[in-house]
Amino acid sequence: MKRRNPKREPVEVVAIIPARGGQQSIPWKNLRKLGGKTLLAWAIEVAFEADQIDAVVVSTENARIAREAERLGAIVAPRPKKYSQPDSDDAGWYHHAVTWLEATHGWVPEYLVNLRPTGPLRFASDVDAMIRYLKRSQADGVKSVIPAPLLPYKMWHLKGSGKVGSAGKLSPVFDNAWRRKHGPDQPRQKVQQLYPVHFQDAQIDITRRKFVLRPEALEHGNVWGKNLHGYVLDDRLSVDIDTVDDLRRAEKIYRQLKQERRSRK
Repeated sequence: MKRRNPKREPVEVVAIIPARGGQQSIPWKNLRKLGGKTLLAWAIEVAFEADQIDAVVVSTENARIAREAERLGAIVAPRPKKYSQPDSDDAGWYHHAVTWLEATHGWVPEYLVNLRPTGPLRFASDVDAMIRYLKRSQADGVKSVIPAPLLPYKMWHLKGSGKVGSAGKLSPVFDNAWRRKHGPDQPRQKVQQLYPVHFQDAQIDITRRKFVLRPEALEHGNVWGKNLHGYVLDDRLSVDIDTVDDLRRAEKIYRQLKQERRSRK
């Protein structure tokens, strides 16, 4: 079935899916299959399913990934290789995609949605909720977050090399009057309730075009404004595909969550 892309114009919200052709961890990771479809397909399909997204774009330097993206209905932004290295930050491909879309299609979208293929367990309803939230708020951007699996309350700076077998003075990362009184060995559940902390899980990120196009974005690798907000996801969605075992675990979790959402309707 041929998908309409853009879904509508003017284009205000674009999903930009970063899909490098690198060979780290799992070879051709973005084209590996989960539940019968590639990780790239998972990202593209949820972008098409989300009502709030106007156009679906894949940023890649690789011809094989580009062919798969076009087969699935996405527009391919041909990413320069200098922004496709293992140590490349997000700012380069963001900047290229935004300027390429304006030069090639005349689009100047306000909202840019990053759906990384390696975090496939997403629902379109969460993507839509985050876009609607950003549109009605004064936030500079929205990141999906989960309750932090590790708490800064129990973390330390260690003076010295930090190597195995070394020792040195500890100073707490998190410090306040309550902690100084009660000490570091409080139950995790109690600490999370008193001082809740969330972790950015990289499943869904939304920023604004103006922050991507700032000169300092490329200089510092920062595409975000200062007023960031978070949208809390079910922490079971936070699966980063880095091994073959991650693929198997992700498929099992997704089936379970999908069934739960159906039963709530």
